[in-house]
Amino acid sequence: MGCGGSKPAAASPAVLAPAAQPAPAAQQDKILLTEAKPEEAKATTSLKIQIASAHGLRSADLIGNKSDVYVEVEIEGKSDSKVTTAVVTGTASKKEGAGENDKSSIDVNLQFVGELKGYVAGDKILFTVKDKDFLMSDDSLGKATVTEGG
Repeated sequence: MGCGGSKPAAASPAVLAPAAQPAPAAQQDKILLTEAKPEEAKATTSLKIQIASAHGLRSADLIGNKSDVYVEVEIEGKSDSKVTTAVVTGTASKKEGAGENDKSSIDVNLQFVGELKGYVAGDKILFTVKDKDFLMSDDSLGKATVTEGG
């Protein structure tokens, strides 16, 4: 038959649907924000820390040529992740076979196992070796920062 006898063409849903119509500028921003994919959150986990010993430390106590050594470990910027070893007293001595001009140093066995909670791959791990002082503030004996792959 001819064109005149056919039914009118149905309008396409894309033309009738309000979402297909251009939105005002303010709504476009809103639409973009709601349609944008959220950034994937980095997975947090616990990181097992083992500290066997500390070597070559100086004596920090005024009396007795010794140090009361402990280590604090934490994730940089996450102070609530901090774990601390027990205090181990070490006395300075010269190594076997050391020369006359070699200085005495302290070696201690710490044998510590701990867990840092909230670790995210790439976080920096801070190790701070300290001397425990009971009447004054604790002395720093050394620091180290470790990152994944480093």
